[in-house]
Amino acid sequence: MGLEKLHPFDAKKFSKAWSLLLNEFGDEISALSTIVTTPATNEALEIVHSREYLTSLQQSKTIASVVEIPALRFIPGFVLQKGLVDSARYATAGTLLATRQALESSIVFNIGGGFHHAFSDHGEGFCFFADAAFALETLRAERKISPTDKVLMIDLDAHRGNGFTSFYENDKSVSIFDLYNMQVYPGLKQGEPDDFPFIIPLRAGLNSDEYLKTLKTELPLFLDSNPHPTLAFYNAGTDIVATDKLGALSVSYDAVKERDRFVVDLLREKNIPTVIMTSGGYSNDSYKLIADLASYLIRTSACGIFNNYCHNALIGTA
Repeated sequence: MGLEKLHPFDAKKFSKAWSLLLNEFGDEISALSTIVTTPATNEALEIVHSREYLTSLQQSKTIASVVEIPALRFIPGFVLQKGLVDSARYATAGTLLATRQALESSIVFNIGGGFHHAFSDHGEGFCFFADAAFALETLRAERKISPTDKVLMIDLDAHRGNGFTSFYENDKSVSIFDLYNMQVYPGLKQGEPDDFPFIIPLRAGLNSDEYLKTLKTELPLFLDSNPHPTLAFYNAGTDIVATDKLGALSVSYDAVKERDRFVVDLLREKNIPTVIMTSGGYSNDSYKLIADLASYLIRTSACGIFNNYCHNALIGTA
């Protein structure tokens, strides 16, 4: 709708990533993909969000606040609902569907989602709905996941996942690994670092070598300290790349690819059911990195792309 002129977010990055995958794999990709056709409703979302907040999303001023574009408060609410909020509803439903499928198979990629700045009573940082918390609490309510089952969040978006943490900071069954730039929104996590050793602050401008060294040292320690998890979420934010307008890190394109492959390989090695979400990314490289990760998942899948009996690996939205 032209809103990209007011914010560096590439509103077409998901469709562009999907186009690259179609070009690479053709119609055969349908054997590994599912299209989300039903959005997350307010009734369903009340499992993690207050009714007052969900109702407030009918107002332009609330939507403008979430996406950090004050001028949007002058645009009719129904226009913003269709252009912004409805898209987030489909992506949130995608995370739930991906989580259901991950529990039955292995690694499932929602090409969207990762809204880790959404709180119970408000949204921030372009995040309307807490999709990972929504998926987890829905499956807990359905008794597909018990309250004592270990669940992991691996958040490698450049920005700290303050919203997701707000839901689970006191939940001992949910453990969070968050490698983030402390010099950008939402800033350094307050408190005693010893209380959250795997929420790891980085400085702006950190280069590829230091980033990968930190990741490859700390993530295996995190997984070793949380053995036999039932489920993992991976926020594969592409905003750590040096060309990103908001991440303020200096990680190369190839190093982001190496990051994703390291995480995927490690999770596969430990046989952890995993949901991957795209989270933040505000550069022209973002959609290509999303497509590269999806391509890697497909090409290295044990069942192979052309096996129609393989569990679905990709979740998209209509």
